[in-house]
Amino acid sequence: MYSKFGFLSYEISHTIRQRFNKNAESFGLTHAQWRALVHLSENKNCRQVDLAEILEVKPITLARQIDLLETAGLVRRNKDSDDRRAYRLELMPKALPIMAALWQITDTIEDEILAILSTEDKSFLINSLENIKNNLSEKLLDTVK
Repeated sequence: MYSKFGFLSYEISHTIRQRFNKNAESFGLTHAQWRALVHLSENKNCRQVDLAEILEVKPITLARQIDLLETAGLVRRNKDSDDRRAYRLELMPKALPIMAALWQITDTIEDEILAILSTEDKSFLINSLENIKNNLSEKLLDTVK
């Protein structure tokens, strides 16, 4: 019998992204840009190339997203004082209320999707997914070494 985990996780993720994009249209942001903002808020003043690595996207892909976020006044590129070729990214104050609204959208979507589960099942699912993600991250690090 074939495993459905990978297929199902992709399908669920795809559906979540679609619903997020639809609900976030009024902010003019996509799920990919939202991810960039979230990770930038957790990695303040990081280099653009480092954020691309965190997001597991090519630097040119992130550069396009940052261009749009910068035009919207949500992010600012600052020259890296240690490397003239690099930029450090700064989350602008204007981004904070937008991020709060986007978190609300995310919470609403999650609540709708997980409504069929009991509180205990939700907790078990989230913990299990975190364990799977951490395990995959550790294995990825082991293969890079």
